[in-house]
This record gives sequence, C-alpha cells and structure tokens, in this order.
Amino acid sequence: MVHRRFALACALALTVAARPCVAAGAALDSLVAAERAFSALSVQKGIKTSFLAYLAEDAIVFRPTATNGRKAVEAQQSSNMTLIWEPEYAEVSAAGDLGYTTGPWELRRLDPNRPFAGWGHFISVWKKQKSGPWRVVLDVGTEHDQPVHGVGNVDFTAGPATVRHGSSGTPPVSLTSEDRTFSKLMKASGISASYGAMGAPELRFHRDHIMPIAGVDSVKLQIGRMPGYFDYRAEGQRVAASGDLGCTWGVAQHHPPGGATKADSCVYVHIWRRNAAAEWKLALEVLNPLRRE
Repeated sequence: MVHRRFALACALALTVAARPCVAAGAALDSLVAAERAFSALSVQKGIKTSFLAYLAEDAIVFRPTATNGRKAVEAQQSSNMTLIWEPEYAEVSAAGDLGYTTGPWELRRLDPNRPFAGWGHFISVWKKQKSGPWRVVLDVGTEHDQPVHGVGNVDFTAGPATVRHGSSGTPPVSLTSEDRTFSKLMKASGISASYGAMGAPELRFHRDHIMPIAGVDSVKLQIGRMPGYFDYRAEGQRVAASGDLGCTWGVAQHHPPGGATKADSCVYVHIWRRNAAAEWKLALEVLNPLRRE
C-alpha cells in the first residue's frame, strides 16, 4: 500500500440549546488553507519535513495500526519522491477547534517516463492549537487506482453547517460508545440497516483498493451487501469543545455469519457529527483490512 499514511514508510452527554455556528466559514477557510500549505511544503521541502512541521505532538498515524505519528516519521528516511495532495471536502466544528479534510493524493517519481508511483485519498483530523495554528492529530488514507479527478482537478465541497451542543462546562462526550452501539446494531440488524440508521446523509466511506463512496444510500448499496458484522474496538477519540464533531479509531473485527471462518481485522477511523436533534451520525468511515499473518 502506498497511500499517504504509508508513503512515509515507503518513500520516506448533556445538550445545550442547539445553535448554528456563525464563525464556521472563517474556521473552515483557515483549515483548508492549512491543508494546502501542508501539501505545498511537502512538494517544496519533502515528505518528512512537511509531516514533522504539521503533525501535532500527540498525532496518530497508522503503520498499519495506530501509532505515535511524530515518532513514526522521525524514524523514516527522507525520500526523493514527491507526495502531493489536495482537499476536496472538509468540515469544522462550531467551536472552530476541530475539523477534518479529505481528498486525493499522488506519489510522484522523478522519472518523467513513469512519473506516478501511487494514488489514493487521505483523511486528516485537525485540531487548533492553543498557540493558534492548526495541526494534524490523526492521519490515515487509502490506496486505489488512478482517479478520474485527481490532484489539481477536483472541486472543493464544504460539509454541512455544524450545530453547537456543548460548552466548557458540559460533561465530556464518550464517542466510543457510539462505536459499540454501531457494532450491536450491525450484529442484530445487518450492515446495511446499521448504516441506514447511524449514517449521516452525506456519509463518506473509504477503503483500500476502492474509490471513495459518498452518500449513505450508495454506501448501503455497495458495502451493505457484506455478510456478518463488524465489532469496533475503539482505542481513542477526539471531540470538539462544542460537542458537535469528533472522531474515534481502533481495530474492527469482521465476523462472517455463523462463525464458520476466522474473523478478519481492519483498522478503522470514524468521524462522527451531531445533528440538530442531538443524535450522533457517522459522517465518514475508513475501514482498511489488515493482512493476516
């Protein structure tokens, strides 16, 4: 796999009255600008330099499971290949402190006769630092064939407006409980029904070797055909101060019907968005299979 998370290794709840965020536009603009600057630095100074500049001290990357990002990057050799990417979709919390971006990436060689080494999509979760700048706190991605609309040829789309559901005095949110609920629903009702119940209308699904799928109905149609269920075992979470946006990550076990064969493992990342009715809905899922030993 040669996606952005792996290119470094290869090439180097209480709810307050809901109200819309009025500063989301500026926060979203600054988030997208940070992602573009991150990519520009990668082209100018190299993959390793750019990641060390933009990863937060406690950032998570996947090698292939979740690990400390800065330590993983520092251990890699510098690369003579170019990694470039572009945001095509982004969301930011009502508090303007947490957001995520996704879009295509390309790994390019210096050889003009065969310049491309790989394609895929990245997903980055960003947190606003106390000192001001955005920094990446989670980075994951997928590898797939060359897309029709790649870097330099994508239209940017902003996610739906967020709704504030908390403040500094609101009790902490446990998003990992949403993962457990998702698993229980899958086991009881099947994969398609669980996505229908817990997926946001704009749900985006990412998995190695397939193009990203957008829209809950499309996800139900294409992924919902899988038999069995996924048991999501969360390893961590991030939640915005406004209680409207967050992420979880960990390892999921895919259990086929009847338990006739051994369960397959996947690493997963979930982006959760809270709607106006205070329900957490799955906005994005990354579900990358792990190779069996």
